Amino acid sequence: MKWLLAQIILAAAVLGTAQGQILLVANYANGTIGEYSTSGATINASFISGLNEPAGIAISGSDIFISEQGNNSVAEYTTSGTLVNPSLITGLSLPAGIAISGNDLFVANSAGPTATTAVGEYTLSGATVNASLISGFENPVGVTTDGSYLYISAFSGGTVGKYTMTGSTVNATLISGLRNPGGLALDGSGNLYVSTYDHVGKYTISGGVINPSLISNGYNTGVGLALDGKGNLFWADNYGGTGGNLVGEYTTSGQTENASLITGLSNPVALAVIPEPSSRDMIFLVFGLFISCRLKSKISPSLLE
Repeated sequence: MKWLLAQIILAAAVLGTAQGQILLVANYANGTIGEYSTSGATINASFISGLNEPAGIAISGSDIFISEQGNNSVAEYTTSGTLVNPSLITGLSLPAGIAISGNDLFVANSAGPTATTAVGEYTLSGATVNASLISGFENPVGVTTDGSYLYISAFSGGTVGKYTMTGSTVNATLISGLRNPGGLALDGSGNLYVSTYDHVGKYTISGGVINPSLISNGYNTGVGLALDGKGNLFWADNYGGTGGNLVGEYTTSGQTENASLITGLSNPVALAVIPEPSSRDMIFLVFGLFISCRLKSKISPSLLE
């Protein structure tokens, strides 16, 4: 029995450690999603391949949703990389950032640098709720949510706006005067991080300025942002020249952990971290392993030795 319990505990510990250590990187130029540990180790540089200009990633449970600008669609995969639906949502207009709240999927249709376009709302099964939930701003690229509000960056407009989950405007210019704002990320303390042309700014969700140049590393086209829930902020530089095509790691206070955490990428534009399982998930995991091993023990009594 001691051996049995030891195996359960070990398996749970291994699975719990592995989960939440995974950083996904969307490579726009070569059509792949790379899989890495949050310490920068390569797990699979072509975890998902054959995509057509992937520009956004969002994760819900065991599912990954990817926007493809080349197909004007959103595809669905599992977190193990298995294709579920290559055309979950179609008929979009250069889809970029994706955000998820509950069963709702929000997609920013960027549609080019001068177009006034919309953020659409869909279900996780691909049904259209409102294809033009929020409109009237230029080139929306980034979208994130805290479950109560949506925050949307207008790349050409130089703003970040705040909206209700039903699309009502709270403040269309919550943050303004930015240079090409793209990726957005929220932490658990009510702070909003905004990636711009050459730096990352930190603000409150009410628009207060904490540090407009929290991180500045000479990037020419910093875009994707992701937080791992442990105070680590990842920033993608999709500049194709010398010193670009990388992901850096920083603290939420702006300290550099590793400015070249992952290199050799192909125009990385979007990042996502697979979250750690909750305590409840781990309890179910251990319970499932216990039941499985008990069933096996009826066939193989040696497991109880």
